[in-house]
Amino acid sequence: MEESRVRQLPKIELHCHLDGSIRPTTLRTIAEKQNIPLPQDEQALKELVVAPEKCTDLNDYLTRFDFVLTCLQTAEALQAAAYDVISQAAEDGVAYIEVRFAPSQHTEKGLRLPEIVTAVLTGLKQGEEDFGVKSNALLCGMRHDQQQAIEKIVHLAHDFRETGVVGFDLAGNEVDFPPYTFEDVLALANQLSIPLTLHAGECGCGKNVADAVTLGATRIGHGIALKDTPEYLALLKEKKVLLEMCPTSNFQTGTVKTLAEYPFQQFIEAGLAVCINTDNRTVSDTTLTKEFMKLATWYQLSYDEMKQLTKNALAGAFLSPDEKKLLNQKIDQAYLFKKRTSTKVEVLFLLCFFNTS
Repeated sequence: MEESRVRQLPKIELHCHLDGSIRPTTLRTIAEKQNIPLPQDEQALKELVVAPEKCTDLNDYLTRFDFVLTCLQTAEALQAAAYDVISQAAEDGVAYIEVRFAPSQHTEKGLRLPEIVTAVLTGLKQGEEDFGVKSNALLCGMRHDQQQAIEKIVHLAHDFRETGVVGFDLAGNEVDFPPYTFEDVLALANQLSIPLTLHAGECGCGKNVADAVTLGATRIGHGIALKDTPEYLALLKEKKVLLEMCPTSNFQTGTVKTLAEYPFQQFIEAGLAVCINTDNRTVSDTTLTKEFMKLATWYQLSYDEMKQLTKNALAGAFLSPDEKKLLNQKIDQAYLFKKRTSTKVEVLFLLCFFNTS
């Protein structure tokens, strides 16, 4: 596959963290407006917010968020950050993106939860107007927070369901706070008809993935640990659960050590629905185009397979049927180049045949 072509093709991104996806230049602008000191050297700033190719573990990877979060404590900063992510998505050929964030992490300077969500949604919608990338938001509850606090985030998602919040996620320490410990929280989300996409099987076990599905998740963030518990694959296939895989991130965090361990092909061969995502565009120094190009290098991914992965993402997106229909038409139209290319090849072959006859 050609990188320029891959960049142009419409893509769907469902797993993208706001605080891990702000360009260093935008972060500098946000920090300067708040008089937050930054390294003057651009390389030093990049090292502060971009994780190395190989981190010690997930916690090492997550330390890159610490400084960023100190800058995202005002409505203006959150709005600018959301706008920046949509700008990047446009450059990356993304047609639709769901941006996730944890409102509870942005209250240090007194912002109230509804103000936080409003600021992010404003930035997303401004970006949509300026760049033509459709977007929605997912709210994350942090696993280490008190359950009552997480339930507030569920209610918040419900309150904003008509204005751009389309789902709920659980993020954070999966090992000490596995999905089954949030049974009441997730029951509340189900009761309020809030779609669930839950982090599971990133640093925890395959059973966490199965439990998340049993508790109502229709999408799983990462799910890599399923590779060691194939007995749960049938459950995900039966429930038509979508796995949001993030290749670069999964290697950085040490979730897998070698390409032979990466379960992309295993999941595909098992008949599971898989889609490809960036996770954190800045922290992982990646784009969705780069993620697809990696798969092309690793597995000789074809355009037809890329199209199927994109349609998997669209099928699992928290959108209305009418919105999905429009995006599906856009994807089909974009991939007509394959038919045109095939026709050109046939014409050239015939010309060569007749010229040599």
